[in-house]
Amino acid sequence: MAHALSLTSLVAFVTVLAAQTPRSADQPLRFTVFASQAIGGLAFMAKTGAAATKVTFYPTARSPRYEFRGAGPLRFTDASGAVVAEVAVPAEIRDALLLFSPAEAVAGNGLKYRVAVLDDGVARHGTGGLAVINFSGFALSGTIDGKEVTLKDGLNPPQPIGRSGKVLLRTTVKGRTFQSSSETVQLKKAERALLILFPPFYKGSLEVQSRLLIDEPPSAAPAAAAK
Repeated sequence: MAHALSLTSLVAFVTVLAAQTPRSADQPLRFTVFASQAIGGLAFMAKTGAAATKVTFYPTARSPRYEFRGAGPLRFTDASGAVVAEVAVPAEIRDALLLFSPAEAVAGNGLKYRVAVLDDGVARHGTGGLAVINFSGFALSGTIDGKEVTLKDGLNPPQPIGRSGKVLLRTTVKGRTFQSSSETVQLKKAERALLILFPPFYKGSLEVQSRLLIDEPPSAAPAAAAK
């Protein structure tokens, strides 16, 4: 049941972003994808009339960067060609990270995944920065690279950590403080990091699950070619 907290946060991201300016057909969107459990067999149409481009999910990293040109929602299909996920990315976002999670069954919908959109551009998250997404359902505080932090639910702004930094996070239950997460983040010169925190694997545990995604900002990496 704890995972419902993370899904609620994902929906909040989508709801806010969907209300913004729709895209036009001539606006390119570069994007990567990620899911807490890698998904196989998905593809998308990079532009009208193009052959389907397969999408690769990695278990501990962003996918390769892809490019989409289209006025409507970005749709993902399975091996049969059925649409199993779709998302409208606002025109304000040029580089996006799309976070996939299983969708509850909706009669007649056919969609198997929800998709949350994060602005992944270099202006929002540049080299040497660590951003944290708190989907854990816990109130977390602690230190990032020695600086005191209190995390809000969802996306928290990037913190500079340079080439290396330690993340120590705690939660408080019945007046007692417990360690919930400990990460050491090491970056190369042109890299940045995104730490995603999910609910604990075991019911009653206070140790959150985490995924640490390290990459170079979009301006330093070309989009994957459509195949």
